[in-house]
Amino acid sequence: VDFLRTLSSWLTSGGGSMSIADCIKNTCDAFSYDEFKTLAPRMTKIVEDYRSGQVRFAEALHNANVGFTRQEITVILTAEESNQLRQAVQSMVDAMKMQQEAKRQLAGSLRGPMISGIMLIFMTLGVAYFMLPIVLGPTIEKDADVLFKFPFIIRYFWYFSAWLNENPAAPFIIFATPLTYFLLHITGPAKKTTEKVLMSWSASRRIIIAYNGLLLVYFMPALVRSGMPVYNVLKALSDMINNSEIKTSLMIAANDNEAGVPLSECISKLPMRVSFKNAVSAGEKTGAIAERIEDLKTPYTSEYERLVTRFVGTIKFMVMVVLLPMFIMSMYTSLVAPIFALLEF
Repeated sequence: VDFLRTLSSWLTSGGGSMSIADCIKNTCDAFSYDEFKTLAPRMTKIVEDYRSGQVRFAEALHNANVGFTRQEITVILTAEESNQLRQAVQSMVDAMKMQQEAKRQLAGSLRGPMISGIMLIFMTLGVAYFMLPIVLGPTIEKDADVLFKFPFIIRYFWYFSAWLNENPAAPFIIFATPLTYFLLHITGPAKKTTEKVLMSWSASRRIIIAYNGLLLVYFMPALVRSGMPVYNVLKALSDMINNSEIKTSLMIAANDNEAGVPLSECISKLPMRVSFKNAVSAGEKTGAIAERIEDLKTPYTSEYERLVTRFVGTIKFMVMVVLLPMFIMSMYTSLVAPIFALLEF
């Protein structure tokens, strides 16, 4: 974001009189010193590649591997091909800031419930795996029938404890399963399964659609203003979106629009909010698609924040419903089991 913000300042300084090559050089020079000095060789490579005339700026950024995502490279490349780099970079800065803030907001909000859930699971396993064999073991070894004099919760935990100790690999399997699934999701094999599950759950589906809607209302105006045909705009947006359902819908809409179908009809099947479709339809009729979509930035941002708050509340409720009883049983067992064991012993 800082790189593109600096580049945008150079591109618009002096009324845009400075050449793009000089703007890129000045920007790369600014990111070659002080805390960015480790990036100096990559910045030099970007300048040299672009000035060679054989590589576009977007390709130079991609080759230098300085952290730009595929979506961001796509937008920059599209703007370059349409000779609209000066106009598109500032919109890119706004879109990237929004994207980072949206991800940070969701990740930060989910951190608390996730940590609480993991702590409750560790506490439950600790009571069952380590504490009960020490506290109840000698008493039950002395008289196995005494177990039936204990409350049901303690008996349940004892059976669970015995099963854990008979299967020492069980805790590792319990924790390895979500970790393995996470790795499969990152590498690709489990992505479609995860996406289907999330899109089938209404709470997560709403937030996914809201997030991708934000991406569209921030990135689409910049692409439309670049002067490229609308169907190419839709294809570029399809390359930027990670959700396969929305990606496929955008590509179908692009092909239909290229075949001559009006844009408003093409996007009617997109899994997006009605307000987005209405804005595109109104913009198509008035010739101001970018302006009508930009009007959605503020309400869509507010809606996303509201949905994040609601989604986090749902996750907290699920954690409490599933794990809080386990915590209560663990605390009850850890406090009461020693008393019963001592009395019976």
